[in-house]
Amino acid sequence: MANYPIDPDVRRIALRFAGNAPAMARLIQAVEKAEGDILKAVKCSLPGTTTREQALEITCRSAVHAMVDFIAANNPDAFVNFWAARWAPEGVANDPHNLNKNWPANVSKLWGVKP
Repeated sequence: MANYPIDPDVRRIALRFAGNAPAMARLIQAVEKAEGDILKAVKCSLPGTTTREQALEITCRSAVHAMVDFIAANNPDAFVNFWAARWAPEGVANDPHNLNKNWPANVSKLWGVKP
């Protein structure tokens, strides 16, 4: 794992896109460091971008879209099962009829991204 501080702006903006997920802040910080000047980098594609904050928001949004595309293309069922364990776990008190057991299959089918 990289050992560098996360910029407070990066942490704050990443929080809006990924909640309390340190991995998103580290990813965006890594992109910003790799680019050198994130505003200049984003302006190449979106010339109307005028602030570093806008550039960081665009970078976060782009990362989220890329992650969803990657998941859909590579292993959507594994992701749905992973998410189900957090979102709709089996055996919880608020699911007395154990309907959560059907959640992963239902979501996978309705999402429809299987090849």
